[in-house]
Amino acid sequence: MATTFAGEVTPVSNPRLVDFTGDGVPHSPAEYAALLTRLTASGPVTTDEYSRGGAVAALEEQFARLLGKEAAIFMPSGTLANHLAVRALARDRRRVIVQEISHLYNDCGDCAQELSQLNLVPLAPGRATFTRDDVTRVLERTASGRVAAAVGAVSIESPVRRLRGEVVGLDEMRALSAFARQRGLGLHLDGARLFIAAAYSGHPLTEYTSLFDTVYVSLWKCFNSGSGAILAGPRALLSEMHHPRRMFGGALWNAWPFAAVASHYAEGYLERLTAAVRTAQLLLQELVAAGSFELTQIPNGTNVFRLKLLRGEPETFRERLRAREIVLPPPEPDGFWLRVNETLARRPPDELAGALRTSVA
Repeated sequence: MATTFAGEVTPVSNPRLVDFTGDGVPHSPAEYAALLTRLTASGPVTTDEYSRGGAVAALEEQFARLLGKEAAIFMPSGTLANHLAVRALARDRRRVIVQEISHLYNDCGDCAQELSQLNLVPLAPGRATFTRDDVTRVLERTASGRVAAAVGAVSIESPVRRLRGEVVGLDEMRALSAFARQRGLGLHLDGARLFIAAAYSGHPLTEYTSLFDTVYVSLWKCFNSGSGAILAGPRALLSEMHHPRRMFGGALWNAWPFAAVASHYAEGYLERLTAAVRTAQLLLQELVAAGSFELTQIPNGTNVFRLKLLRGEPETFRERLRAREIVLPPPEPDGFWLRVNETLARRPPDELAGALRTSVA
């Protein structure tokens, strides 16, 4: 039997389905509609107005509590959450230090530069972590320039999407946080997948979030909402944040469907994912012993690993597993890149390992 625990949610689809394709639980449009119907029939889900009040306000209070922050605000996307966070923290000091490989620097269309006239300063090309010395060099170069251009904020993404979930170590975060605060710099955490990092490290969420002024988490990656993000931080910084949110076109008329689903999955999520991580660890041990697979885990990684067949045809293997209610993403040239999510807790590791072994034949 699969493990049961507090905070368990009833699947809206096949309760035995294990899906390795994403960070969350996949929902078809029909399943998502069925879940909304169930949530609105069984509880007091109330409407919001331009993303204020109702279920959205309840979600903001919930995530402020989970993340150990004074306040939180709903955002329609992580792009806007990161942008408005560094914009607010930088104030009139227009330079913001980021990882060269970060989402904010690579995947947001230069929004902070184009729309808020911020100058993103990228550090540590191709690496998850930059150091105190890296930041010191930027500050010294800025101070010695012929035209004053002060650094106002530091943004750190962890886990790093472009490095398949590699994390910035908590010790490195502590050192950077202490140094940045000594220098009066604002600190932002792009923690889109922060709950995943906490499940793998065993550290409480607040050990991460207490090091930063603001933190963003995605609502769709782990909490299965159709869209949305949460930005959490000091009440004084966020209390009027709905004004720039609306200025940038982010005040959705009704966001309650996103809030209701995210809130449903958030309670007990960390416990469910931790159980899934334990299942995954036991599963990987059994697959290594089986001898039919090559397994690669990301150094300093989290929920992403590579599974390569040593014999057999990948698409045939994938189709056989689908018949056994196990879903894999399409194979890449170097194998299957799989993601651990809470669906792994639905079935015992020996049962999953047996299905993978027999599907190779």
